[in-house]
Amino acid sequence: MQVLTIGDSIMKGFGLTPADAWPELISASNGWDLTTLACNGAGFLAPGNPDECGDTFVDISRSTAALHPDLIIIEGSSNDFGESNSQLLAATVTALALLRSEFPNAEIIGLSTVWSETEPPAQLADINSQVQQAVTAVGGHYLDIGQPLGGHPELMQDDDVHPTVAGQAVLAGTIQAAILAEQHATALQKKQQQELEQELKMMSRWAA
Repeated sequence: MQVLTIGDSIMKGFGLTPADAWPELISASNGWDLTTLACNGAGFLAPGNPDECGDTFVDISRSTAALHPDLIIIEGSSNDFGESNSQLLAATVTALALLRSEFPNAEIIGLSTVWSETEPPAQLADINSQVQQAVTAVGGHYLDIGQPLGGHPELMQDDDVHPTVAGQAVLAGTIQAAILAEQHATALQKKQQQELEQELKMMSRWAA
């Protein structure tokens, strides 16, 4: 399965080797063909590190035409703290609409924003709500993974922003479990819908 991930330095595994980042860990255990377009400092409105990409998530979403993902994972980012919520919602909606337009058949998952071991700022809930609205509007799925690093300073690097190798492993386990649960629920719902449609067809034949 070809998978595209779009995110910030936490997704990229800042301060660690690329193989230690949570998308790579999940990919290794599931055999994904992974493309990670994560950029240090980037958000839906916040531009990434100019020495690396200088792009926002909207810019990154516009640059994906050459890819062929079956699954797209995009996350909220604390890099957008301090931005206007109205402008941030518009940018989030734009990014998700671009991805859906480019990849009409891909499964799209929006993830809640990862924070450190401390209490998250109030705007984090706003960012999560915006991601949920935008991904739901394009027929995707929003996954709130909570705060797996909360209360665990031992999982944070010295900057108190980015996870350690162990912290990335915790994120990988949490996110993989959430994705599997969502996919199972979706498959069950689809099966139930098919069974209902089949039953209605049989009832229609009997009535005729």
